[in-house]
Amino acid sequence: MPGRTNAAFQGAVLIADDHAVYRMGLMDLLRRRLNVTRFHEAACFSEVQDIVKSADVTLAVIDLRMPGLSGPDDIAQLRRLRPEARIVVLSGSDAREDILDALSAGVHGYIVKSQPLEELVEKLRYVLSGEIYVPPILAQQPLPAAGGHGAGSGLPRLQAELSDRQRQVLQGLIEGKSNKQIAKTLNVAEGTVKMHLAALFRALGASNRAHAAALGKRLFR
Repeated sequence: MPGRTNAAFQGAVLIADDHAVYRMGLMDLLRRRLNVTRFHEAACFSEVQDIVKSADVTLAVIDLRMPGLSGPDDIAQLRRLRPEARIVVLSGSDAREDILDALSAGVHGYIVKSQPLEELVEKLRYVLSGEIYVPPILAQQPLPAAGGHGAGSGLPRLQAELSDRQRQVLQGLIEGKSNKQIAKTLNVAEGTVKMHLAALFRALGASNRAHAAALGKRLFR
């Protein structure tokens, strides 16, 4: 809501975009709406790497098309360099492949630039609260044909192949439940849930919980 007040933001935010005007606008927005007082700026991916290695970063907001960023492996490297930081991709692309690649690299959110600024702020709040943001557009895009290539290929076929218990575990994952919560709901051991999740990740071609949940949402539409 406009006018909402916040406590001072703890930590620093890295804004990584090759357009200086966009960086300035986003920093001004976060100062006013999230009370961020410390920023780092980067215009290319090598600068991002240097900052993440040497400076305190609580939240990194990264343009997917910035110079020097070649793909999801680069983003995964940032996660390894600064595992405690929340990393969000802010991109002009709403392509399914770009979203899934970023989620598979371990980002905590994928936000499309075209949305209103107020919605952008709320999605960043959501990520900072410890959640993972997956854009709704992912569930609106057509499913790939069975036998296709890449993560999520053949999702219609999986609808018939998943066991009832795997479907229940996947539904819990989509709802944002922890392994412990899913186990309690299904009255099974937490270790059993972990085994089902491992099988689901292999079946879906997903590399983490957010990626699997995004694919699962499309599977259960």
